[in-house]
Amino acid sequence: MKSKLYPLRKTVKRLETLVDTSLIFSSILDLEELLNTVLRKAEEVMQAEASSVFLIDEKTNELYFITARGEKGKEAKEIRVPMGKGIVGWVAERGYSLLVPDVKKDKRWFKGVDKKTKFVTRSIMAVPLIAKGRIIGVAEVLNKKGKRKFDKTDLELFEALGNQIAIAIENASLYRQLDELFLSSIRAIVEAVDAKDPYTRGHSGRVEEYSLMIGEALNLERDELKDLSVSAILHDVGKIGVPDKILGKPGRLNEAEFEYMKRHPEFGAAIIEPIARLRDLSPNILHHHEQYDGHGYPEGLSSEKIPLYARIIGIADSFDAITTDRPYRKRSSMGKALTEVERGSGSQFDPKLVRAFVKVFRQQKLTKAKK
Repeated sequence: MKSKLYPLRKTVKRLETLVDTSLIFSSILDLEELLNTVLRKAEEVMQAEASSVFLIDEKTNELYFITARGEKGKEAKEIRVPMGKGIVGWVAERGYSLLVPDVKKDKRWFKGVDKKTKFVTRSIMAVPLIAKGRIIGVAEVLNKKGKRKFDKTDLELFEALGNQIAIAIENASLYRQLDELFLSSIRAIVEAVDAKDPYTRGHSGRVEEYSLMIGEALNLERDELKDLSVSAILHDVGKIGVPDKILGKPGRLNEAEFEYMKRHPEFGAAIIEPIARLRDLSPNILHHHEQYDGHGYPEGLSSEKIPLYARIIGIADSFDAITTDRPYRKRSSMGKALTEVERGSGSQFDPKLVRAFVKVFRQQKLTKAKK
C-alpha cells in the first residue's frame, strides 16, 4: 500500500510546487528574490544540490548568471559561458531541454565553470527559458542528492517551472522599464522645481544620495530603500506652490515670507496624496522639517512620532543646505557640516541616525581617498 501511495504523493508535491510558484510570481516583483524563492523550491522538490538561471547577453553572445544558488553560487556569478559552449550553451542555442545523468560522459560538458568555482558537477538538468517565442536564457539544477538521478518526471516539472521563470523575467523587465520611466518622470519634475532657485539646483538628487547612505547603513530592505529614494526626491516638490519672488529672493526672507515658505511640506503632501502609488509616502514629505525635540513644523512632532524616512531626509536636507551656497551665506566644508549635524543630535535630529550618517559618510570619504 505504501509503495502505491508514494507516486501519488510525489505527484501532489509537484502540483503543489507549481501552484505555489504561481502564487509567488504574482506576489513578488523583485526578480532576484523571486528567482531565489522558486529555485529553492525546485531544489527541495527535485532534491538537487544547486541551481541557477542564465540570461543571454545579446551584445556579447554569452550567457551570464543572474541567479546562482548552492555552495559555490557567489563564485559562479562572475563566470560567463559562450553561446553554444557546454550544456547550458547548447540548450540556449538550440532551445531544447537536456537531462544529463553523468556530465563526464557527455562531450558537451564545459569544465570551465567547475574549474573556477571548485564545485563538482555530477549531473545536470537544463531547460530553455522562452518568452514570446524567443530564447532569453537557461535554468538548470545540479546533482540529485544521494545516489539517485534526475528522471523524466523531474524534467517535466522543471520545464513547467522554466515557463513560469521566463514569464517572470519578461514581466520583471517590463516592470523595471516602467519603474525607471516613473522615476525619470519624477526626477524631471523635481529638477524643474530645483531650477526655479539657482541656489538649490541639484539639491533633491543630493538629498536622495545622502538619505540612501543612511538607509543602507540601517540595513533597510530594497523596497524600503526605494520608498526612501522616492520620498527624498520629492521632499521639496511642494515648492511648486511657493511664488518665485520668495524662492529666488537674493537675501534672507522676512517673517511673512518665511511663514509662507514653511508651508511647502504641506503643499508637497497635498500634491502627491491623490497619486495612489505615492500616497503612503506623503507623511515623509509632510514631516521632513519636524525636529526630534518637537520644535519643527508643520505639526511639532517629536522623536519616534516623526516618520523614520522624514527623520532621515531631515538630516540629508540640512547637510546639503549647509554645504551649498545660499544668498545670505557661503557654504561650509563637508567636515564643518558633519560637525553641525552632530551638534543638532538629540535636538534637531535623531541621535541614532546622526551616528549612522556620520559613520558611513566618513567611511565612504576614506574609501574614495584610498582609490
